[in-house]
Parts: sequence; C-alpha cells; structure tokens
Amino acid sequence: MPHWARADAPAAADFDRDIKPLLAQHCVRCHGPEKSESDFRIDTLERDFATPRSATHWTEMMDRINTGEMPPKDEPRPPADQLARVAEWIGQQLTEAEAARQAATGEKMSFRKLTREEYKNTIRDLLGVTFDASDPSGLPEDPDWQGFERIGTVLSLSATHIEKYLAAAETVLGEALALGPQPKSETICWTAADMRVRGDVRAELAAKGILDKVRADIVPNNGALDARDLDIKTNGEYIVRVKCSGMGPKEGRAARLRLYATDIGRPLLEQDVETPEDAPITIEVRAHLPPGKHLIRIVNAVPGPNPEDRPSRPTATKPFFNVRNRQPWQIKLTDEEYKPIWPTLLVDYVEFEGPVQASWPPPAHERLFFAGEGATKDTAYAREILTRFATQAFRRPLAPEEVDRLVAVAENAQRLGESFESSVKTAMVAVLCSSNFLYLVEGSVDRPSSTLNDWELASRLSYFLWSTMPDDRLRELAAQGTLHQPDVLRGEVRRMMQDPKILSFAASFPRQWLQLRRVGMFEPDKKIYPEYDEYLEKSMVGETTGFFREVLQQNLSLREFLDSDWTLLNRRLAGHYGIAGVEGEQLVRVPLKPDDHRGGLLTQASILGLTSDGTRHRPVHRRRMWPPSNPPRRARKRSRYGKRSNSIAATPPVTPAIAKSIPWAWPSNSTTPSGTGGPKKPCGTARAKTPGSTPAASCPMEENSPTRPN
Repeated sequence: MPHWARADAPAAADFDRDIKPLLAQHCVRCHGPEKSESDFRIDTLERDFATPRSATHWTEMMDRINTGEMPPKDEPRPPADQLARVAEWIGQQLTEAEAARQAATGEKMSFRKLTREEYKNTIRDLLGVTFDASDPSGLPEDPDWQGFERIGTVLSLSATHIEKYLAAAETVLGEALALGPQPKSETICWTAADMRVRGDVRAELAAKGILDKVRADIVPNNGALDARDLDIKTNGEYIVRVKCSGMGPKEGRAARLRLYATDIGRPLLEQDVETPEDAPITIEVRAHLPPGKHLIRIVNAVPGPNPEDRPSRPTATKPFFNVRNRQPWQIKLTDEEYKPIWPTLLVDYVEFEGPVQASWPPPAHERLFFAGEGATKDTAYAREILTRFATQAFRRPLAPEEVDRLVAVAENAQRLGESFESSVKTAMVAVLCSSNFLYLVEGSVDRPSSTLNDWELASRLSYFLWSTMPDDRLRELAAQGTLHQPDVLRGEVRRMMQDPKILSFAASFPRQWLQLRRVGMFEPDKKIYPEYDEYLEKSMVGETTGFFREVLQQNLSLREFLDSDWTLLNRRLAGHYGIAGVEGEQLVRVPLKPDDHRGGLLTQASILGLTSDGTRHRPVHRRRMWPPSNPPRRARKRSRYGKRSNSIAATPPVTPAIAKSIPWAWPSNSTTPSGTGGPKKPCGTARAKTPGSTPAASCPMEENSPTRPN
C-alpha cells in the first residue's frame, strides 16, 4: 500500500494553511512588493493553473524547489518535508489542471507508437519469428528525448516508416507461414585453404596431401584483411560454426574471434578463444540472416602490432601450417621457444548452415490455421482466423465491423486469384500495418473515460515491464475484467517480475535513463589509451545494465546506485580496473574492497566515459545526471490504478551523508574536485572514494515497506 493511502498519511496540503505561510516567510522577501528578483512576484501570482502563463511560473517554481535552488543557499531553509509539501501541492494542481483541460477540449484518446525494440519483441511473441529491426532493411532508428525512447510526442511517423512497416509485415509473415515448399537447407563452408591458398599452390598442396592441413592465421588488429562474401538465398535462422585455436601470451589478452556482417552492421559471433594450437575447438551459435549477399569479416578483435593492415605472411604462396614453419619476413607471433607473444587465431573453417526449421509447417502457421489441412476454406474459417489473430495483434477484442473489413480484404484478394492461405495473409499484412497494432491506443471517442479499461491496463503493464504484448494470462484477466483489482494487479506485477522477459526492461531502462548509447561517442585517444577497444566498451555498458538488473531482481536498496560493496565484472573489465581474480567473459558479481575505490554507478567506467572528452575525464559534467544533496521529494497527482496521468513516484531525499561518501559527484564551492592533480587517468578510472559505508535503506519495492508502491 502506498504511503499516501495509509490511515496515518498526512492530509492533502491546503494552500491558505500550509503553502501560503511558507511562501510568505521564505519567498516574498525576494519576490514581493519591495523586491522582485527576475521581475517575478510570488505574492501576486495567480492560482489559475489552467492559464499557460500562470502554469509556467508555478512549474518553474516547483522545478527550482526540487533542484534546491529555492530558497538560495545564503537564505534560511525550511525543513525538507515542508518544501516537499509545496512541490507536491504544485504538482497536484498542475496535473488536475491538465486533466481538466483535456476534458474540456475533448481529448479522449491517446496514441503512442511502438518503439523499434517493442515492435521486434511483439513480432517475436505474436508470430514466433525474429525480425532484425535494427538492420538497414529494418525500421528507422527511434528518436529520443534526453535518452528516453518512449515519449509519445517524439515518436513520429514518416513515409519511410510506412514503407518499412509494409515490407516488415510481408517479411515476417513470409517466414511464419508455410505458403510454399519448405526452404532447402544448405551448408556453406570456407576452409582455411579457401581463405589462404591460391592458384598453382593449391594444386601443389593437394597433390602432396597437405591442403587440409593449412590453417588461417588471424593476427591482432587485422581489420578488413580477412573478409568473404556470403550469399544467403532465404531469410531465417542459421547455424554458424567456426573451428579454431586461440594462442596468447600467458599473462596477456586472449585472442577474440568476431564474425562481423558489415552490410547489416552487427556481429554474428564474438567470443574469446583460448586453446592450444594442436587442440582446436568448434564454436557454434545461431544467427538470423536476411537474404542477400553479405560481406563477412573474420576479425581478431584485440589491439596488436599491425600498423599496415597486412597479413602475417604472403598468403598466396606461403600458407600457414603451424608456428614452427615461420617465414623470415612474417609478423613475429612467437618467441624463440615458439611461445606466443601476441594473441593469434588459427582458423580451420567457417561454416553456415540453414535456414534451420524445427518443424514444417512452422508452429505459427499451425496455430493460425488451427483447423489443419482438412478444414473447409470458406469465409467463416477466414473470419475466425483473422478474429483470433487481430485480437492478439490489437491487444483487445475487435468490433464486428473491424472484422468485416479484414474479411473483405481477404475476399477481395481471393477474387483476384490468390489462394485461401495467401488471401488470409494479405489481410494479416493489413493487421500488422494498422494503427491499432503499431500504436498503443488508450481511450475511446464513443465511451470517454478517465481510467484505463482492463485491456489497456494489460498493454500498459506488459509494454512497461516486458517491452512486448500481453501474454495469455494478462489477456485472460483482461477478458474477465478483473485485472484492475488491486490484489490481482499486485500479483501480476510480482509474476511478471519473475518472468525472463523482465530482462528486456532491466537492459533497456538503464540504457535510456543513463543515455548509455552515447558511451564511445568520444572514443579515447588511441595514443594515450591503446588498450581501449570495443570489447572493453561493451563490458563497460554491460556492467551498468547488469548492475541495474541485479538491484531490480534482488530487490536491493536504491542506495546501491550511490554506494555499494559489489559490482559486476568480467576478466576484461576487471583487468582495466586493476582487480585481480576475475576470469571469463560473463559478467559476474564481484565483492569490492575499500582499496578498489569502486561501488555504485558513479565509479563505473561507462558513467565516467560519458563525461570524458576522449583525452581526460571531466567530473564536473557528471553533476547534471544526479540530484543535489538533500533535494525535496517530487511527487505529482496521487492517481489510483489506471488513472491517465504522468505520475512520478516520490523519491527519498539523498542525505548529506551519502553525498559526502562520493565527494566528486557534488562539487562544493569550487568546480574542481579535490585531488584532480597528477597524471591523467584513462576513461573509466575512478578517483579514490572516501572510505566508509552508507546506512541501509528499505527499498520501495520491499515487502512490508510503508512506502512500497502498489
């Protein structure tokens, strides 16, 4: 139960009793009849929050109270709870005025377009196929507002979107439905000899029976040296296999294999490889590939001595067999005892197999055409298919006239000569291009309401926590009309928090909140920080998103974001931090010692990198990401379940004790934190933190917590 709903919760603030006396005591002296700084007077400020000019002044006052600018530091400050009450009262008045304005102007519906991530996830859950929304053939990139990608007024619709949505609908339905023969699976294999041996040398080695002994040596920093064209005829899931060894110095970096598809801009495989030269392993992953010709680069993604982007030896005439057949002019990969001095990949083959189908027809086809091949393929059957499909896609029941329009599309396509299945697919394309699918629609012109109905609540809940459509359980409760009941809703939130799909929220929210996609925008100078690479950058972002996920799933205190005695590291990031004892690529929870000078978000490399210009860190820029010490709470309209309002949950004040534990985060009178002298530290290197622990705090989501939101 939220704190404001408890029996002992304070009553709503009254202006004449609670707000006016405080403003008169602390504000009117500088903004009154005798003195009006910035030509702003509080004593004559109208309380008509529906007037834009007045609402603007009150909003500015609330923001300045929330940021600690009012009252000024050199003036007496009232207790934090009194300031919080003023800010809360202003927020409540603004929200009520906005609700009244919408009611007066007839704004009875709201629309918010699905983001690219939400579209991809919805297609996955609706049809069971993968749509690569971020590929060039996918959807345009979503605009953001201060990092957040789900702002309805920012998510616009262009002619390009319409074209992309139509193409996407055809693509995903073509993969989900069996409207033709089963695609033939094929295997494409590039052997080391294919990659390294040319002309007469190939015939000579084949005659000697040693052509299959050739290995492709992939040196560090090989860039675009090893690249081949991959011709994919049918889009779908493909198995990618690579047989290779990975040599590296005992105390140095491991070789890192990356298969990168340049035309679609994403890696198909990326992994550290640490195996002896004579004990290769086979790495196997699945990747979704669109049709077409793709340039695949085989990269050893570690920094190394290859300034001229040249191979280790003349590949056409002197292929590699083992480290002992070294050529005098080759790049030196081993010492005199043949021990590796640079991380090197030795590749035997790269193989692509697919498209892979678990069954035929695909599961989505059998689910949609539920009656099987023996069904009577008439209008009634088409109507039932489209009703079921559109109900899931629109995330609500359809009106009879909506179903009639879809059936008419299918009937028209059949009259033009299409088969029953193809005509139904045409109507399904119309469903996937409808605003009812592409937008989250709330409200109704015919039945205006100030609250969400159960179907709208199910969608809002699922897209908030899962970034995808409601599942069967949410739809069932919405159909029963019980989802809005507090006990039911609370139980569903708990269930959804335990579902693996919550990982989508755990990854996307911190990326947007902290603007992590800007990490690497100013890449560190290679001359100053030669060890900085893409693997480190991904690990930096992974630490922050993983940290948020751990706090969320373990129901930890919000104070962990400010100071913690643990973090998530893999070997690459731990080496960058100088923390020993961490192995492997996976990010794991690691305890921190005071000497590590880590803990919380502010000491993480991704956050430090965001406030770096590529040559040095700039900690004063970090202040804009965090509230000042001891800010008042900010709260808006206390709405019940389903209320259409932009409510912002009240956040507990950050105490001076916490602020002092991170001295560089809140600059004092000087804009330069103490201890900034000395040599430059690389991006992501934190300054020493004042030792000491912070007091434990109850998490708002903790069971039995008095401030736990419903």
